[in-house]
Amino acid sequence: MDWSKSKTILIIAFILTNIVLGYNLYINVFRYDSQDIFSDSSINNLNKLLSTKNISINTQIPKEIPSLSTLSIKYEDLSKSDLDAVFKGSGLYKIQNKHIMYNGKSDINDFDINECTSFTKKFLKKYNFDDDTYLKSTINKQDCIEIIYTGKYKDYFLEDSYMKFVFYDNKDFLFERLWIVPIEEKKQKKRVISSVEAIMSAYSQMPKDSVINEIRLGYYFESNNMDIEQGDIGPVWRLKVNNEYIYIKAFDL
Repeated sequence: MDWSKSKTILIIAFILTNIVLGYNLYINVFRYDSQDIFSDSSINNLNKLLSTKNISINTQIPKEIPSLSTLSIKYEDLSKSDLDAVFKGSGLYKIQNKHIMYNGKSDINDFDINECTSFTKKFLKKYNFDDDTYLKSTINKQDCIEIIYTGKYKDYFLEDSYMKFVFYDNKDFLFERLWIVPIEEKKQKKRVISSVEAIMSAYSQMPKDSVINEIRLGYYFESNNMDIEQGDIGPVWRLKVNNEYIYIKAFDL
């Protein structure tokens, strides 16, 4: 064996190992130093970048950088007998690909967002659909009012888990529910990217003259396969830009 050559290889391997370890230390510690990421100079640099497309931020920039894990989930799958027990013949409903669709008549006095929102809260409480939810959006459209609730897990939103109400001025309303059930968190946790990095990552997707109205951390599951028994989802940053949502993966791969 050529000891000199072997020693050189070992030295090179040692140096490469230290470079990798040093890079990981930078990623996991120094890069996530919130004092640096959210410093005045960092925010000024972000604003300079956004100003090139005349993009403004009309909300608080979250400063938490938590460690999160992936989340195992499944779709709620209620049977007809389950829903018969829930609704007790109070309206017309059907089940289609795990979606619950219900047609009913509201008792609202005025056709406006406040009245409709109040009705949805009573409806969800009456049928025990009000756990682990939060109000995502209210939209006054030309011929209807649309109100959407999203699921949540702990302090984080959980999408695409939703309940949608559509109201009409004749007091008819439609209710749709597709719900995701959290099963367990994976043991391994990783720190997420900061909100500042998420905004910068979304920059190319934002058109000129946009307004960022929401920046929020949560989980997002997008699948057209309703037959899956179980799946894993990771955290994302959700930016509401104008009236559209942009999702940025929060784990720095």
